[in-house]
Amino acid sequence: MTSKRTQELIKWDKEHLIHPIAPVGQEPAVIWEKAHGIMIQDTEGREYIDVSSQLINVNLGHSRQEIIDAAIEQITKLQFAAPFWGRSNTAMIECSQKLVQILPEGLNHILFAAGGSEANEYALKIARLYWRNKGKNKFKIISLFQSYHGLSYGALSASALGKGSMWAGYTPLVPGFIHIPSYYCYRCSFGKESPDCGMQCAKFLAETIENQGGEVAAFIAEPEIGAGGYISPPPEYWPVVRQICTDHDVLLIADEVMTGFCRTGKMFALENWDVVPDIMTMSKGINSAYLPFGAVAISDGVCEGIEGSTMSGFSSCGNPVCSAAASAAIDIYTKERVAEHVAEVGKHVMERLNAEFLPLPCVGNISGLGLMLGVELVTDKATKGRFDPAVMTKLQAQALEKGLLVRVGGFPPCWLAICPPLIITIEETDRILDILYPLVAELKPS
Repeated sequence: MTSKRTQELIKWDKEHLIHPIAPVGQEPAVIWEKAHGIMIQDTEGREYIDVSSQLINVNLGHSRQEIIDAAIEQITKLQFAAPFWGRSNTAMIECSQKLVQILPEGLNHILFAAGGSEANEYALKIARLYWRNKGKNKFKIISLFQSYHGLSYGALSASALGKGSMWAGYTPLVPGFIHIPSYYCYRCSFGKESPDCGMQCAKFLAETIENQGGEVAAFIAEPEIGAGGYISPPPEYWPVVRQICTDHDVLLIADEVMTGFCRTGKMFALENWDVVPDIMTMSKGINSAYLPFGAVAISDGVCEGIEGSTMSGFSSCGNPVCSAAASAAIDIYTKERVAEHVAEVGKHVMERLNAEFLPLPCVGNISGLGLMLGVELVTDKATKGRFDPAVMTKLQAQALEKGLLVRVGGFPPCWLAICPPLIITIEETDRILDILYPLVAELKPS
């Protein structure tokens, strides 16, 4: 029996709140009130393991005291300071110093943002500005199908989840965006099989750049596809792409909004392949999502090419309280060697998924790195048919009843995300898999 308080909260929410990426007026199934560690609690006092770290962003778990204390200390000193007109603040400077220390070599310049969409928006603008300042008409942006880069107009134009299903009602989009097939080997758009495919997905990028008459400014992609299905690329992909961008005078933008800050077992995902982009965007795990924050890291060469004002930066960029929280989070990532812990725990989870889940009749593929893992469910292994979204919604509800808050991803949503807070133990991941296994095993092929 739902309490009167919860009922009243649900009623008010339904009548007055508009939720992102949800039907207007949809009644919420649950209302969160508290959280600690890997657990989150609703208004009825029920606790759930947060298997998806909310939006795969509460990397260090809920209620981490060091981050909270840093934000409280900063808010008592300086709450807001505009970073414009040659002015700065100590918290922002200190945070940028910590970032540069952990970023791949050469990414020495930081532009702060209030979130991932905003960071990607800035990156796209910087890429165009860079080439314009060099006197070249290079303005086109290439991105991948299945990608998600945000919901502001430039970021939305780069996003192509569901091959454009996100765009309905918002066209025309920003001109100059081109989308090409992703690196998902299980559903290869070219009908080939790895490793005998000749890296056609990467080569197609080169062909597309060449066909655009020298007008391509940048290629933007997630090192591991996130909302599109938690898909890791074949190991050759990123080194080949880096070389293609270099050879064709195209900037490489790495969207590390979801993959950054130890999520894949490295501080940043591209380190898995020793690749350094020209521009890198960050958010989510930067302060474990305790406050809205993001950043763009820019290489020395690109920074030299955007001399003068970038005309990028909203009022909240470089907020001192958000900066202080990020500095505290970065200290935790480095001092506690979180990336190494993630690599160890992720290896254990992947071994269990491959040994126990993959043989099930409705599990088509398992992918991902570290603790950014996904299980793609199919109606038939031979045809790779996708389940009706209602089936996935039911599975999600069944998991919730058993104490697991899981995310269903992809377009259509046929992926189960195994992306818990990075502080999780091997024993706690076993508990998650033990609960999920019978639910997945009960699915019937069709």
